[in-house]
Amino acid sequence: MRVVEVGDGRIEGVLTYVEHEYGFSFEPGSPADLARAVGGEGVTSVTIGTLQIEVGVSSRRALYVWGYHPRSLWEEVSLSPPAAKPGAVILDPDEPFEMGVSEALAAVGEWPTAYDPACGWLRIAPDGADDERTEVATGVVLGRRGRELHSVWLQPFFEA
Repeated sequence: MRVVEVGDGRIEGVLTYVEHEYGFSFEPGSPADLARAVGGEGVTSVTIGTLQIEVGVSSRRALYVWGYHPRSLWEEVSLSPPAAKPGAVILDPDEPFEMGVSEALAAVGEWPTAYDPACGWLRIAPDGADDERTEVATGVVLGRRGRELHSVWLQPFFEA
């Protein structure tokens, strides 16, 4: 998936990992700000296995992350927190996005998850090499290699 980064303006909110649901949720700080970022044609998602990157159909803006992502499959490692600047990442799909029709970026298990309990960060990626990273939402960082989406870094609050 190609990416084009534009301007400032991460989505403010709270990223949570709910242990008993085995998944992530995101609560925006301002629903009005989120609606402006989405645009007028609704949302879709880009999937990495069962993890969803929510995307505005008309804006093509990566908004936040949500979805099923069992902790039992995470590998505990030592990670350095990602150096990232806040901003907006615009995705450039081969075909236009359609509301409610997800686009798969990677199959289940194709991008492993590394987790460092000491710093609370996760990295979902085929490997560890990114060129640049952008914090698109509170606790949600997208990495790229060249012009390709290459990683997702997450620092959620954990809820039992």
